[in-house]
Amino acid sequence: MEDNFTQMAPLYQAVLLLSKRDKLRFHMPGHGGEGEELFASAKYDLTELSGADNLLSPSGAIAEAEGLLARAYGCDRAYMFTCGSTSCMHAALAYARSLACTRGNILYTGDMHYSFFSGLQLLGMRAEYVPEEGLEERLKRGAAGLFFTSPNYMGEVNGGEEIVRLCKKYRVKSFADCAHGAHYVFSRLLPESLTSKADVSFVSMHKTTDVFGGGAVLCANGESAEEMHFYRSLVHTTSPSYLAMASIDFARAKLERYGEEIYGEIKRRICALTLPKGYERERTDDFSRLVINCNGDAEYVMHKLEKSGIYCEAAIGEKLVLIITSHNVNGLEKLASALEKITPKPLKRLPKLRLIGSGRTDGAVAICEIDKCAGKVSGADICLYPPGVPVIRRGDILDDRAVRFIKENASRLSPLAYGRVIVLE
Repeated sequence: MEDNFTQMAPLYQAVLLLSKRDKLRFHMPGHGGEGEELFASAKYDLTELSGADNLLSPSGAIAEAEGLLARAYGCDRAYMFTCGSTSCMHAALAYARSLACTRGNILYTGDMHYSFFSGLQLLGMRAEYVPEEGLEERLKRGAAGLFFTSPNYMGEVNGGEEIVRLCKKYRVKSFADCAHGAHYVFSRLLPESLTSKADVSFVSMHKTTDVFGGGAVLCANGESAEEMHFYRSLVHTTSPSYLAMASIDFARAKLERYGEEIYGEIKRRICALTLPKGYERERTDDFSRLVINCNGDAEYVMHKLEKSGIYCEAAIGEKLVLIITSHNVNGLEKLASALEKITPKPLKRLPKLRLIGSGRTDGAVAICEIDKCAGKVSGADICLYPPGVPVIRRGDILDDRAVRFIKENASRLSPLAYGRVIVLE
């Protein structure tokens, strides 16, 4: 398959060529391109050599690869990132801050990933939450930009197209976190991508395609397209991963060529999947995001599967979340067989936290043992991960119920400081 499409992957080809020419390395990275096992790919882990281009000042293979990404995603400009969609979010927020000076507030609606809130804090910004039912009325009054998530962790698009339409109607910039929808543009069977519609959007290609960890793409349209080059340079490392960038180029070329075939087969196999009694497939907008209702504790089921060598994306309440790709679709029957041997335990529901804000969000932080943090003020937005949405906000007063919640769910909470809580002094 590879020979048929990689000729249309200029950065991938450049990295392959340089890995053969680069015989004696007196440059970073320090592994020298040598090694086995973990370092089997070290020879492709390059730096800004002649012919490798420069991510923050592209003019060669990277520029060409980004042009091909823009064509694939239907946007005016596409920018590669190797620090994940978190850095895309921070670049988007930095751009939005520049707009807020003259155009009004930054808005957000629906659940947002931790990176949104951490970006606000890093940039000294505030954002106004708008409930979905009041969105159009709020947009009528004007704003600099609206941030939202589509699709979510469960493969639901949550009316993303309508949100973009409303933003255009009221001349508010739309910023779409499409991290989980990187594959949408590559098959007509999948939901419509927002990358050609939103002013700024970003996709985590490493989540659903053949891309090394951290590989993401920010898509920009209209007047936002050129400006995002500057904001990428503000937040991105000057030592990008060539493994991640070359794999982005590879994955784009592969899916442009074979995407319809790959996702057609995935859909056929998922539709044919028969789950054991007690397990039910949830309806999702994205069929490749397989969500199984275990009618019991999904985390218990996930840990049992791991003992059989089967690893899932996440367990959230009663729902087991799996990302189906061409690399694992042939294992669906094995998954069903393994589930047949597992009887879920009853789910212990997570308590609803109703914390009181202290009115404080600024100040020095300290690290506190969990058992000693009752009555203290949270110094961080604490997320239950997955899906990475904050359940405790910076400035919330931690009551006894919150302390118990943190203790019982510490393995899924982020950020904690080696099992301790970040509080405001």
